[in-house]
Amino acid sequence: MRSSVDAATVTWTMRVAVFVSVLAPLTIASGVDAWNDVARVATSVIAWALWAVALLCVLVPASVSLTALRLAVPTLLVSSVASLLADTTSASIAASIVVLVTVLLVFAAEIGDSFVQVSAYGDERRHLLHCPPTSAATQVLAWLIWVATGVVSVAAANSGAWVLAAATGVLFVVACATLPRRFHRFSRRWLVRVPAGLVIHDHVVLAETAMFPKRSVAAVRLSEGDDAADLTGGVRRLGVRIDLTDFETIVLAATKSDPGGRAIHAKSVTVCPSRPGRAVRELTTPPPSTT
Repeated sequence: MRSSVDAATVTWTMRVAVFVSVLAPLTIASGVDAWNDVARVATSVIAWALWAVALLCVLVPASVSLTALRLAVPTLLVSSVASLLADTTSASIAASIVVLVTVLLVFAAEIGDSFVQVSAYGDERRHLLHCPPTSAATQVLAWLIWVATGVVSVAAANSGAWVLAAATGVLFVVACATLPRRFHRFSRRWLVRVPAGLVIHDHVVLAETAMFPKRSVAAVRLSEGDDAADLTGGVRRLGVRIDLTDFETIVLAATKSDPGGRAIHAKSVTVCPSRPGRAVRELTTPPPSTT
């Protein structure tokens, strides 16, 4: 019961923080008042759009909303800090602190689990999986480049370098149209309990969804660094081990060395949910009777 209370507390705190982060676009508008018209309007529009996206995601939670929220709020923080550097006031400092706290909250494991669960079908129970370290580094780098094109475009417009502003602006728009789909793959990595058994839905590590019927699952327990087939993507922390009654075929995602993917036969596998202890408790507790 405690974990559910904690999750609810984190979720409601995040909702309040997102709402209060309206301070960011308000202070940004005043902080860039001395910029030229194009740079000022572009900065204000982007800031308000980011906050509106974050608020909409909170009002309509889903796995897609989780991706959008985790992109919008950190980008809003960058805008808020840039405004703070341009015009340091107590209001802009407070806004930056609020958005920083919001960033920490939206990346909490409880938020990830609650958002992906809203998208679940019927009796599914989804547990969001940890992002593999190499993939996380790639995502951060892509996000930094994406944000940098927007910052450079606005700064160039403010200084009158219109060719650079247009070029980086086009890159920013193209990135807005293409990168979110790639980021969203990591909000769709789940360990799922369904009435028929367990499912590992992970198109980053697996070429095909791994499905284990209930009769094939011998045990589910916490595990760290054992001999089970590693389906974590290289996450080195406490995971969840699924022991099977017999060998099952699992197809790993394509790599440079195996462009067609690679099939393995495993009698036990390890995955890494964001909250492994909670996942084991829920996966080993029979669902409540509907009768």
